[in-house]
Amino acid sequence: MKQQRNWKFLLLNIDVAIASIAMCVLVGLTFAGVVARYILGSPFTWIEEIQAAMIVWVIFGAAGAAFRTGNHAAIEVFFEFFPKSVKNIINILILLVTIVTLLFLGYLSIQYMMVFANSGRTTAVLHISYILIYCIVPVSCIWQIFNFILVNFFHYSEQETIEAITEEEFEEAKKE
Repeated sequence: MKQQRNWKFLLLNIDVAIASIAMCVLVGLTFAGVVARYILGSPFTWIEEIQAAMIVWVIFGAAGAAFRTGNHAAIEVFFEFFPKSVKNIINILILLVTIVTLLFLGYLSIQYMMVFANSGRTTAVLHISYILIYCIVPVSCIWQIFNFILVNFFHYSEQETIEAITEEEFEEAKKE
């Protein structure tokens, strides 16, 4: 049971790990860039390219986790006024619009990367392929759909999962 929970935790939080690493790189490089520019008087000419890439990776890396934790923007004021039958219909419409939008975004991002592949376009200073920068987008779209279904059909709740961890497991995890 414990091993199953660990695998589930790792699988469900790989997006958080990716976004966290990208955020650490972004913050670290930004700090180093400020020091280099204002203290050493020698700015990094390449830093803006990495920062832009890390912003893409932070945003799309964490988007799936936002579904699991309920942190996507939502307007629920009017929704609460409807009867249950209308809410069910609205939920189905939200499901369809969300999945179609994410599939379309994923498809367009693949098309976009194919343009980069055919043209061989890279960043100006470091010559990093734009495919490397934007490859997170279609993966994120699929991951967001997975998380959306997990939350809305299987009623997964990150809060319930956290609360299900016993004190002993928590203490043991702190030791590791």
